[in-house]
Amino acid sequence: MSKTRVAVGMSGGVDSSVAALLLQQQGYEVVGVTLRVLPDVDGAFDAENDPSVVRARAIAEKLGIEHHVANCSDAFTGEVLKRCHADFSHARTPNPCCYCNRFIKFGWMMDYAKSLGADFLATGHYVRIEEVNGVRRLLRGRDPGKDQSYFLFWVPDERRNHVLTPLGTYVKSEVREIAEQNGFVNAKTGDSQDICFDIYGSQYTEFLKDRFGEMTRPGRFVDEKGKVWNTHDGFHKYTVGQRKGLGVAIGVPAFVKHVDPETGDILVTGDKSSVCFDRVEMVNCEWHGGAREVGTTFRAEGMVRYRQRAVGCEITIVDTNKAVAVFDEPLFAVTPGQCAVFYDGDMVLGGGQIV
Repeated sequence: MSKTRVAVGMSGGVDSSVAALLLQQQGYEVVGVTLRVLPDVDGAFDAENDPSVVRARAIAEKLGIEHHVANCSDAFTGEVLKRCHADFSHARTPNPCCYCNRFIKFGWMMDYAKSLGADFLATGHYVRIEEVNGVRRLLRGRDPGKDQSYFLFWVPDERRNHVLTPLGTYVKSEVREIAEQNGFVNAKTGDSQDICFDIYGSQYTEFLKDRFGEMTRPGRFVDEKGKVWNTHDGFHKYTVGQRKGLGVAIGVPAFVKHVDPETGDILVTGDKSSVCFDRVEMVNCEWHGGAREVGTTFRAEGMVRYRQRAVGCEITIVDTNKAVAVFDEPLFAVTPGQCAVFYDGDMVLGGGQIV
């Protein structure tokens, strides 16, 4: 009887490496896949010597498994980079990890895994996927400091049915210990989170502008009385709730309250409470465990940014794509473009993109 074949997305980091080891120990036939996501600008990517590829290949050789480098740069450009560019152009602050998980890791890479004959795709995410009432559901990982369920809310049910996440019941220290015990070369390396943007440094918005064209305009910092306090050279550099780096001295700490993409003006305020909102509107919603009927209302706990404390709320389904959440208390810096994700205990119910 042949073993169940699993493709593991191997970034070269310790998490995905240990995920591959654990699955192999559980009796699966494991094959490693390392994605080339970024377009090769000025020879920036060298498949033979790229550090992530080298580390992933070394682990694959140690485990005695196949290893493939898959070029998904075109898909990444269209589904992640261009979406981020469009968000910035409309004064939204995108969450590239949520885009990447939905369209690339559990979209493109899952299709690639199937082309290799894999029955499942596995990753090193710290989340649990468990059967609840006969349905495979997404739950928070055991390690509260590493839980990544927020970033996976957009992965549809039909995709999640073919996903394994062996690290969901581990904490990070245990994963590093396993790596060290097995002599992995990356046992003490830093996390590879957001590695797809590291090659361009922290100014990836400038990379987006250079590649896809202008996405912003200069403007003014103005207060709620219309007084102009300063100017800026591009609104894409600022986000709701931002306090540092504004170059605005109004006598008290200033916060960004609103960004107007039409005029380029940025509304600032010294009243932090005015940047807190209890009503959140969402589009591009994804609900787990079946569709939600339009007009239905239900209770949940929600968060509008990663690692924020979950707060009780009431959600109303407006249509198949839209929903509104009213929170029990105001939340700071509800930011257009970011994602609101909702839970029932540890179980993810779904969420959407904030407008």
